[in-house]
Amino acid sequence: MSIERKPGKTVERLLRTPIKAFIEHRSDIVIERNDTKDMEGPYIILSNHVNNWDPLLLNCYVDEPISFIAADPLFRNPFLKRILNYVGAIPKQKFKNDTRTIRLILKAKKHNRVIGIFPEGNRNWDGKTDPLIYSTSKLVKLLDIPVVIATIRGGHLSHPRWGDGHRKGTIAISFEKVWDAGAFHQNSPEEVHERLTEALYHDEMAWQSEHMVPYKRKSPAHYLERLLFICPHCHVPGSLHSYDDLFECQHCGYTVHYTDFGTFEPIGEEIYYSTPRDWNKWQLDFLKSAMTDPEWQALGRKVMQDHVKLYVSNDEAPFKLVSAGNLWWVSKQVKFQSDMGNDYEFPINEMVGLNIQFHHKLDFYHNHKLFRIVFYLPRTSAYKWLKVIQTRQALDAGKVDIT
Repeated sequence: MSIERKPGKTVERLLRTPIKAFIEHRSDIVIERNDTKDMEGPYIILSNHVNNWDPLLLNCYVDEPISFIAADPLFRNPFLKRILNYVGAIPKQKFKNDTRTIRLILKAKKHNRVIGIFPEGNRNWDGKTDPLIYSTSKLVKLLDIPVVIATIRGGHLSHPRWGDGHRKGTIAISFEKVWDAGAFHQNSPEEVHERLTEALYHDEMAWQSEHMVPYKRKSPAHYLERLLFICPHCHVPGSLHSYDDLFECQHCGYTVHYTDFGTFEPIGEEIYYSTPRDWNKWQLDFLKSAMTDPEWQALGRKVMQDHVKLYVSNDEAPFKLVSAGNLWWVSKQVKFQSDMGNDYEFPINEMVGLNIQFHHKLDFYHNHKLFRIVFYLPRTSAYKWLKVIQTRQALDAGKVDIT
């Protein structure tokens, strides 16, 4: 099968039925609205992105098989590539212009496919919709077909990106046809971008403050340090540690309790932030000013050290292991010291297309090669490295809003 030919109804039913049963067993699914029931392709579904299961979750409640735009690295796995090609997925190099992707999307439109796009380009980390990739607005205007906005509520809390497992609770989904073909004829790409940003915005913790749905799991705070890496009490980076339902700074002792509602409660002292979303917003703002402070920079360099595995892919070949080794932050570059004795240096202004796969794989392009740094130790934070690099890049470029 391919973009031109959809999976047959029998095959689709055989695939969809067990997946839907599994999803509805592990979560309480509520379909609040579904405008796709009376629609035929071609049309676009744009959705917020909160969970690994989002593509399957959406396709369980849309009758037509969705041709999703998927990250190019997924196609470098031979097994996944066969599955993705079968269902008509479209490869896209993240955060890079890719004319091949545009051609394949136009082919999908020609063959009356439903095209699925996550305009954030990545799953968000704290439940709030990330800034949309600007090129999505140009694509929507170019395609000139109906646009459905899918909103997933509760998906982040059911499995936050930093977490290590599913939490049973409510996931509410709506599919709203917001625009018909021709809706953007008079709009510039900038105006389309603004309208898409407004339509796709979702704040999980704002929604949770109204609904207060519990999402239960043993040790719910486990691996919060993958997201939160600066203590709000002592401002020391890399000292936070999670266990059971507690999150503690091992430098100053500041500790909070993480609840089944995705909120923090104080333990014996004041609480700085009541949600991971608010804590994360503070730490990213703090990072911008701290990285211009020589004293804090020296402290930060001491904790910007992790043992990792480095992989590389040429052209579209599968990733190959370069070596395990130590990753260091040195001035304005990332340095990898291989256990085999070889060193690799990546100036941050030459690292392009930075993004995280899953929660622990940091991908980027350098000298036309795709590199992958795997943070294989479970408590290390790829997100910390991503945000430090992005902050340094933004400061050097005279930009400050990277969150």
